[in-house]
Amino acid sequence: MSTTTEVTPRSKQLSRPLVFLFALACGISAANLYYAQPVLGSIAKSFHTSSGTVGLIVTFAQIGYAIGLAFILPLGDMLPRRRLVPSVLLITVIGLFISAFAPDVGVLVAITLIVGLGSVAAQLLVPMAASLSNDHERGRVVGMVMSGLLLGILLARSISGVIAQLSSWRWCM
Repeated sequence: MSTTTEVTPRSKQLSRPLVFLFALACGISAANLYYAQPVLGSIAKSFHTSSGTVGLIVTFAQIGYAIGLAFILPLGDMLPRRRLVPSVLLITVIGLFISAFAPDVGVLVAITLIVGLGSVAAQLLVPMAASLSNDHERGRVVGMVMSGLLLGILLARSISGVIAQLSSWRWCM
């Protein structure tokens, strides 16, 4: 009786710190849609404008997100995610930086459209993490990354409210 050993290629496994980084990036990306909500009153006072006008900040972030879901997210299936995700995140970081120094509410509203557009990075990171993990770890990896996404959504308002109380709304954006 002879036994044969099957040689399998080395399975890919994501390290715990890398999974944590995916979860953190996913949470922060999703949270970008919610940072402004608890500080809209402070933004209105800062720019001497109405609550209706600053409400456009949240509206345009959601519109940008919808546009991103329609036009950027499908690119994740056509382009290498290793290049697409950092590009989307870089554009988002630039948008957040500009929003922190926005000279008027019009610029802030326009920039939040871009930040909302870049928030689709969260939906690109989940399948990217899944594709980088092996079959035995995939459920755990996706669960951890999705936990990061949900924690980002849940904690965004609280964190931005605390930061705004300690300093200024501009540190929340």
